[in-house]
Amino acid sequence: WIDVDGVVTFEAGPEFADASRIAVWGNFGPAGSWPRTPMTRRDDGSWRLSMPLEGGTYHYKFEVDGAGRKDPRNPSSVRSEPAWSTFAIPGDTLRGRYTAPVLAEARGEVDVMAYNSTAADPDRSAYVWTPPGYDPARAEPYPVLYLQHGGGQTWSDWIEVGYADRILDNHHRNGTTAPMVVVMANGNDVDFPTEITTRIAPEAEERYRVSADPRRRALAGLSMGSGQTLSTLWAHPGAFAYIGAMSAFGGPPEGTDTGAVNAGTELLRVYSGDRQDFTYEPTLDLIAAMERSGVEHEFAPIIPGPHGWDVWQRALIDLLPRLFKAAH
Repeated sequence: WIDVDGVVTFEAGPEFADASRIAVWGNFGPAGSWPRTPMTRRDDGSWRLSMPLEGGTYHYKFEVDGAGRKDPRNPSSVRSEPAWSTFAIPGDTLRGRYTAPVLAEARGEVDVMAYNSTAADPDRSAYVWTPPGYDPARAEPYPVLYLQHGGGQTWSDWIEVGYADRILDNHHRNGTTAPMVVVMANGNDVDFPTEITTRIAPEAEERYRVSADPRRRALAGLSMGSGQTLSTLWAHPGAFAYIGAMSAFGGPPEGTDTGAVNAGTELLRVYSGDRQDFTYEPTLDLIAAMERSGVEHEFAPIIPGPHGWDVWQRALIDLLPRLFKAAH
């Protein structure tokens, strides 16, 4: 249903024959915006829509008479949004290049790490990406990035929707990143600074050959995850030397030890979508607050697009080569 020219065809079978209107709602619009594109009813009661798309990853659902429905012909799944489906189109765009699959022998491994959380239901899981050739007996522990999801999402979204494993694979193949381990845990319904420092990171250090040295640890997140990342920075300055905040908010509270933050942070880089991104103004407020407080930071160029995965993928593509430069 994706041809060699990047034309995607969606089909809804006769199980929807009684519907009066079906649209495909997905991130197909300019700069990743979300139009509802009507499908055409066919004589046999099925529905069809074809559209050309540039290289990148996409997520969508059917709207059947206003109700969200999963595309039954697409086997992909999204844990946090059961009606969504995803797909990728290779192509000569930034997202198209970095979300294309690499050869099997050049891929990292994705495992599930169970851990005991501070949440009311303590049994939780995290995805862990390890680089090709990962050596659990390596003399020097790997640097580690803890990468957090946003609100309404969960630990699996960076893989299932964000295709972070492919982004990591492509960077590693290109030699543009240090060999690192990436942990994508569940940030919902917890005091995150406590959760990351007492549960997630210690479990990762126990199970994987990853560093506990703050200079070889990074913490990043999108939206809610950016707030959690920054709250950890303010509460535990120097615990993670590299900080990435995407669609960010949450300036330094009164009493923040700015000197300790600056001394313990190699990189604090902030990303935002354009005015379509509903955290655009809060991000500007964050930048202003850090400037008033004297927190050293970088504000990346605005990424065209809304509060969505098009923006966050581009941010991750930009952030990864900036981490652990001494480990390259």
